[in-house]
Amino acid sequence: MSLLEIVLTGVSGALAMAVVVLWAALGRARRRVRWLEDASSRPRLSVPTPSEAVRSVVGTAIKVRDHGVKGVIRSSIDDIALWADVERPDLARIAAGDGTVTIMFSDIEGSTDLNHRLGDRGWVQLLAKHDRILTKAIEAHAGHVIKTQGDGFMVAFAEASEAVGAAFDIERSLAKVRSGKLAGVKVRIGAHRGSAVHRDGDLFGRNVAFAARVAAQADGGEVLVSDAVVEAVDDLGVLETREAELKGVPGVQRLHLLDWRD
Repeated sequence: MSLLEIVLTGVSGALAMAVVVLWAALGRARRRVRWLEDASSRPRLSVPTPSEAVRSVVGTAIKVRDHGVKGVIRSSIDDIALWADVERPDLARIAAGDGTVTIMFSDIEGSTDLNHRLGDRGWVQLLAKHDRILTKAIEAHAGHVIKTQGDGFMVAFAEASEAVGAAFDIERSLAKVRSGKLAGVKVRIGAHRGSAVHRDGDLFGRNVAFAARVAAQADGGEVLVSDAVVEAVDDLGVLETREAELKGVPGVQRLHLLDWRD
């Protein structure tokens, strides 16, 4: 074989190898494009500003690793409301046709004691199960998770009826748990409906604070709502009406305990 033939053979081999590599790279690129197209078409919660995703077991474990158990436990409704007031997510995009939005807060009653009793690993497992129940109910009623922290959720709904429906589903699902770490765990829920203004307005902050104060008045296993929610939803089963002075809200407010049981 002449030198020229040897050179041509080597070049041909190199070109063939390059074609194989390029073809494989093209295949990977095509698969990536298809994956991205599929991902963009999947339904997901829409939030107006960057916020934490609703946690899974792995997500919660990562929070424990990064922030420590105390950071995961810290979940007071006031803390979430303060974050929302500072960040001011633009809820106008979520609002109903009349320009209102319903804000719902929830958290687990006695979460600190539960953590001490279950231990860190058990608490993380409980949170994961709790989150799955809340996520399912929120998605079923077109809710938008604005913020989560520890065991607390802040969720926005375009319609007050959707917020009530999600709250009822959450309480009913938890009441059906008969075994495991989540058995007997109670969640308190509060909701308020008000105008959804853009970031530069200050009315949004007051409505978030009002919703947080309503939730803070609820006990575990209770769904407590403001007058505005009751006025927006027909045929609500009100078990009890309470009068309360809410921190930062002038005057005495009427709060309504709803009957979520079947």
